[in-house]
Amino acid sequence: MRTWNRLSVVAGIALGTAWAGSGASRADDVALVAGSTVKSIGGRVRGQISAETPTELTVKLGASTQTVPIDQVASIRYDGQPANMTLAETRELAGSYAEAADLYKKAAAESSAKPFVMQAALFHQARITGDMALADPSKTSEAIALLDAFTRSYANGRHIVPAVELLARLQLQKGDYAGVEKSITRIEALPRGADRAGVLRARLHARQGNHEKALAELDKLMKAAGSNPSKMREARLAKAESLAALKRFSEAETDLRAVISANAAEDFVAQSAAYNTLGDCLRAAGRKKDALYAYLHTDLLYSKDKEQHPRALAGIVRAWREIGRDDRADEALETLKKDYPKSPWLAAAKETEAPTPK
Repeated sequence: MRTWNRLSVVAGIALGTAWAGSGASRADDVALVAGSTVKSIGGRVRGQISAETPTELTVKLGASTQTVPIDQVASIRYDGQPANMTLAETRELAGSYAEAADLYKKAAAESSAKPFVMQAALFHQARITGDMALADPSKTSEAIALLDAFTRSYANGRHIVPAVELLARLQLQKGDYAGVEKSITRIEALPRGADRAGVLRARLHARQGNHEKALAELDKLMKAAGSNPSKMREARLAKAESLAALKRFSEAETDLRAVISANAAEDFVAQSAAYNTLGDCLRAAGRKKDALYAYLHTDLLYSKDKEQHPRALAGIVRAWREIGRDDRADEALETLKKDYPKSPWLAAAKETEAPTPK
């Protein structure tokens, strides 16, 4: 599960960079998601942003105003944003996340006179740090501190829902169940927060071993979601994990393949998590080669996902060991050691190594 759709972030950076070099007149520039129903020119709304809330933007267009729902915003390029903001976006696009987080921090410090810019920069600093912490637990305390400070300072801002959700995910990873409960309660009270809160509550039940309770929560959510693909995706992924834990492998596989089919192949956020969970399910069902193919799908096509890629590599190590190809397992393990030396998935993969002869 991902709090912030990084596919949209990447697309927005590319669109914003193209606009910045086009010589267009100065204004805040709102890039809309594909298929947006908002009235626009070329998928963009340009003007002066006068308000941002958890549900919408208000953009002044001369003497008139236009509202833009937050869920239809791909990215925003603010008039007069500092060069470090643009550079941070570029470094993030290149995969240099630590450098990008530092640049966002600098951009925030440079934007005290532009509150919306400062808020966006602080959110992206906290978001990137949180994403890194999901793969490197040594960064968890730093990420939680940043997100906690952000959510207290900008409780009514446009980033509040994804910020609290990411905070809850990190608390769940840390085992701070009381903290997760508090964050879920906060999300439930926010606009657009009920569905995210429901998935988080189901994951909390699953983490505590109560998979039947998790499934009941998720079935309720999925019934309410109808055919909404973004709402169905997270619920289906969480449901599949609990189904697999209960050894209901066929049902879990059906849900996972539905996620894979319903989301674009280039949407690595959806696809990487789905293929990894499918690999876990197939492996638990004893289908070792099929599980290997699922993990390899993430490794070969979605390695840019730094949360899911180490999980895939660990699955590949285990699958090759079980198939009897220790040489291939060792290759994957070396990649995991080199690229993700602090990942919790490394410890799990190392357990498969043969004891060193004395």
